[in-house]
Amino acid sequence: MADVLVILISDVTGTQITFTDQSGNYVLTYAGGVSHSLNIMPSKSGYTFSPQLTIFISSGSITGNKTVSFAGTPIPIVLSIVQTPILLTQEGSLRSLALDSVTWTGEPFGVVNDNNFSTDHRTRVSLFVVNMELRQGDPLSVIEAQAEDSLGQVFPLTVEYFGTVPGFSWLKQVVVQLPDAIANSNEVRVGLKVHSVAGNKVLVKVKP
Repeated sequence: MADVLVILISDVTGTQITFTDQSGNYVLTYAGGVSHSLNIMPSKSGYTFSPQLTIFISSGSITGNKTVSFAGTPIPIVLSIVQTPILLTQEGSLRSLALDSVTWTGEPFGVVNDNNFSTDHRTRVSLFVVNMELRQGDPLSVIEAQAEDSLGQVFPLTVEYFGTVPGFSWLKQVVVQLPDAIANSNEVRVGLKVHSVAGNKVLVKVKP
């Protein structure tokens, strides 16, 4: 099947995405000489896949090509499938692909700043996510976002926007507001849930 988004999630090098070609083939690259867990997941609107996910454990001694195949089946219109939201990371890293929603600058993010469209001067951060669709009529509240610091303290993040990135129908943007309590955390792990289905977690650097 052509034009299927294939997602690789590594617990060491973060996320990587590619699309299948017209023959249904795809190529993803994993780092050799590193022991990590790799999750490989296909995604295409209107289809379900078997298997939904393949987990490949790569030890430091494993090298060479590996083949993972998936079969896609159209989803009847009357059904809806809850997908696992996957936050994108910077290349070869667990660091989030995140930007200030106004200035489009990267981390670290302050909790407040003067470059803001709102009167509260709170920083809003744009997170970029794949494999995520809302059902027709779903309220924004079905999306949950939270951050966790190094001590295990959890901070709910207010989700203020969800939408498709213009020109990229497969890429979604989630805008969250940073709470005061997060200011001195230095670095947090951010994750999303949609209809209580949790995705991966990514690192975000913050500052007072």
